[in-house]
Amino acid sequence: MSWPTVSIGSVAKVITGKTPPKADPNCFGGNIPFITPSELTNSDYLLKPETTLTEKGLATTKLIPKNSILVCCIGSLGKIAIANLPVATNQQINSVTFDEDKIYYRFGFYALKLLKNELKNIAPSTTVAIVNKSRFSELKIPHPPLEEQKRIADILDKAAGIRQKREQATKLADDFLRATFLAMFGDPVVNEKKWPLRKLKDVCDNVIDCPHSTPKWVDNGTICIRTSNLSKGGWVWSDKRFVSEDTYLERTKRSVVDEGDIILSREGTVGIAAIVPENLKLCMGQRLVQLKLDKNQVTPEYLLAFLLYELDPVRISRVMSGSTSKHINVSELKQLNVMLPSMKKQKLFSEIRNKIINISNKSNVDSSLFEVLSSQFAY
Repeated sequence: MSWPTVSIGSVAKVITGKTPPKADPNCFGGNIPFITPSELTNSDYLLKPETTLTEKGLATTKLIPKNSILVCCIGSLGKIAIANLPVATNQQINSVTFDEDKIYYRFGFYALKLLKNELKNIAPSTTVAIVNKSRFSELKIPHPPLEEQKRIADILDKAAGIRQKREQATKLADDFLRATFLAMFGDPVVNEKKWPLRKLKDVCDNVIDCPHSTPKWVDNGTICIRTSNLSKGGWVWSDKRFVSEDTYLERTKRSVVDEGDIILSREGTVGIAAIVPENLKLCMGQRLVQLKLDKNQVTPEYLLAFLLYELDPVRISRVMSGSTSKHINVSELKQLNVMLPSMKKQKLFSEIRNKIINISNKSNVDSSLFEVLSSQFAY
């Protein structure tokens, strides 16, 4: 369904915050929360601010009413939260107080949340990204009838709750699996259980760098894996890109992506990786490494857990000499020492991991539901 659109400024009061003079200590330390982008969580709550204002400090800026939507328009564009109490903000934040007869504030929150990419697109090419108050106020949001706004917001609130529960379940599963790995095999940093060590290249049939050219995208076809499709141990399919059959054949000349392979990000968010699932046709995009395992020596689940631990940004400079947290050299990756416990212990860990992942997946819906529902009212 298509609804009319309205500018933010026509249905809300927009206020840009201001920081009181820092040289005057009498402006700070009172009971009025002072919000900066670090307190914006992209959710319907604010983190507890580090700074508060006195009445004198408030006199230099403005008090933002409860249920206003706070949007960062300088620096971290699009960070957003609902003010669950009256607050003041710094100059990086535009606060949107909707006319309650025109826009239900929770609907407005979701509508403004969808503007993040547009904010980035309209920001001038400067060292610090900035969208000024006037330009921000001109941006359009959908304007369905008020009752429809409340119905949509209710659906999206429920979807957000589902997503939050899934994220909590995923974190618990990750924490449990990490603890299980360390209990069974010890810390790879010290290898206190004295497991044999072998180079990564020797426990893999092949370690394949990705093609370095950007493929031509098509509307439908074979999924081409990008770093954005990887998470820490899993897959993210909310933003898929496709290639034609000819491009697929060209990009798989060196190696076909098979079930049980490990795909690892070597640039950007380095060290995140996932195991290729069954019955999914894929090809490699850029900034990735494909590991074809010797499954007589190592299980995919064990090696994935080992790599996620060893290639964590906190430790990557130790295990990858000369590398930074932004890049893994494939030649060095091949020389990475891998602890090699018995296959019996590896298989036991694989069984535990698969049970935990299955429980986590079955108890929650796909987090992309939130994005799908949000997009339903995006014009």
